[in-house]
Amino acid sequence: MNDRNAFTRKLFLDSGIEAGMRILDVGCGAGEVSFLMQEILGDTSEIVGIDINEELISAAQNIATERDYQHTRFFTMDIADAASELGTFDAIIGRRILMYLPDPFQAIKALITCLKPGGRIVFQESDAIGAGELIEKFPLHKKVQQWVWETVAKEQGNIHIGSELYTLFLQAGLQIQEVRSEAVLQTIETGSDLAWLSKVMEKRIIQAEVATKEELDEISEEKLMREMEKAQSVFIRDMNFGIYATK
Repeated sequence: MNDRNAFTRKLFLDSGIEAGMRILDVGCGAGEVSFLMQEILGDTSEIVGIDINEELISAAQNIATERDYQHTRFFTMDIADAASELGTFDAIIGRRILMYLPDPFQAIKALITCLKPGGRIVFQESDAIGAGELIEKFPLHKKVQQWVWETVAKEQGNIHIGSELYTLFLQAGLQIQEVRSEAVLQTIETGSDLAWLSKVMEKRIIQAEVATKEELDEISEEKLMREMEKAQSVFIRDMNFGIYATK
């Protein structure tokens, strides 16, 4: 399998995030990106994760406690309250969060107030661009991929936020340092993670009335791999977009 954090790790390091910084992880969920930063920077930095999902924040804090991460903390909090509640930061990071916000521009503007002068703001988002390719060779892969994107869209998620990042950051008055994109490719060697993803998103997919439980139960890693082996081709699994800018 591909390292799902490879793009994220390189984006953060290239942005200039370094040891000793105070970092805010926006929409942190259960803390995967926060813990990645802990892994990269060690105990020299303070990492604060915020999310509106109290259950996920509790899970993240439990993991931090179990691992004795004394400089990583989590709070149930809205972006709009971050500046008044948490003060300022050297860097603000986020992964796949702007796509779910009703007004990502206003969220970015609110986050800028949390950023120290010269501070860095770094985001990674996904984009459905290119999702229609190779459908003849990968009908099962495409079906599951479409379920995922359709579910996100029905949840009012912006499935093209990745290609809009540059414009959003520019209009927010940030000094853009770099914007990049990278296709996430899957092959026989990497395997397919769509069976895993469909299981993770099962409740959401059913609730959105995109697919039934019976249809989802038909998806298996074995079937996906048989299709991959027959196709003898590369499947475009996702498109990552990354951007970093300074205040």
